[in-house]
Amino acid sequence: MKSDNELIDSAIESLFHKISKVDIPTIAISEYNKRYLKEYQKNFYFFMPLYKQLIQKILNKLSKPISESNFIDYGGGCGILSYLAVELGFKKVIYNDIYEVSVKDTKVIAELINCPIDYFISGDVKDVVDGINAASLQVDVISSFDVLEHIYDLENWFNEINKLSKPFIICFMTTANTTNPIINRRLKKIHYQAEYVGSKRTTDWKERDAALPFLEIRKKMISKQQPKINDQELILLAKNTRGLFGADIIESVEKQIRTKEYKQELSHPTNTCDPLTGNWAENSINLKFLKTKIQNKNTTVQYTNGYYSYSNNKFLNLPKYALNFFIKLFGKQSLFLSPNYTLEVVYKK
Repeated sequence: MKSDNELIDSAIESLFHKISKVDIPTIAISEYNKRYLKEYQKNFYFFMPLYKQLIQKILNKLSKPISESNFIDYGGGCGILSYLAVELGFKKVIYNDIYEVSVKDTKVIAELINCPIDYFISGDVKDVVDGINAASLQVDVISSFDVLEHIYDLENWFNEINKLSKPFIICFMTTANTTNPIINRRLKKIHYQAEYVGSKRTTDWKERDAALPFLEIRKKMISKQQPKINDQELILLAKNTRGLFGADIIESVEKQIRTKEYKQELSHPTNTCDPLTGNWAENSINLKFLKTKIQNKNTTVQYTNGYYSYSNNKFLNLPKYALNFFIKLFGKQSLFLSPNYTLEVVYKK
């Protein structure tokens, strides 16, 4: 019988052989997901140690055999985590993404590489919960890679996911580790770019994302709803609604005008989200606060660190060896040096 480590390595090797054979330019998927698939194809053995760490954490918490467990890949993108779950032998694999284009593309890729995914759910967390409950499925694992930092309302997300039948586990890995000061500095630059500069559209652009600076989009939204306010008040209200989207922006603006109390909704100095979708530009999550919103007598929560992946550049690998040594030395819940962290939640029956 294979150990967990051998099982994961075998799944990774099998997926590598399948992914490496794909002639990406010729397949009928979006340019957006072709870009991501090319990245995985080109740097497969850089990304896989990260996924291996995530899978190991999942298996360490799994209370049933893999073959008896159902797996949700939440916000799955081009489907890499789903394909690994299939290769690992999970009983049922459910892929989800809020972007319909990615759902369609993943169906094409899964068939092409012979990694049959059992269910596809398009939409947000409510759609996932409704879809799972409608299918009378017992979920055992909900996992994601670099999704947690994009969820608009985390408290609402966990309230919704709590409606699923227990027990199950959540393992969300993210590279948006604000506890690491170097990463935190990089995230603030991303926030500034999204809020004040914007992005240039390319052929592989994700159509759901905004290209204009988020501040400018909020100004347009507010101006449309409040055409009589002056420019100074418009700028103030647009700044004060950073971190909100859609109806939340309008509601906040109406309240500020009505009460004459003008204040920023967001205490973080740089955090910002897409005003049209709520997609955070790498949310700097308050981990202590989030834990208090999730943990109770039937739910345990912890954040665990991860290790750096090595590349073909031996010179660049030297500091990674040193950092990985100290990360291991300081213990799995010390995030200061870690390139990522995993939110691990256990929902008891």
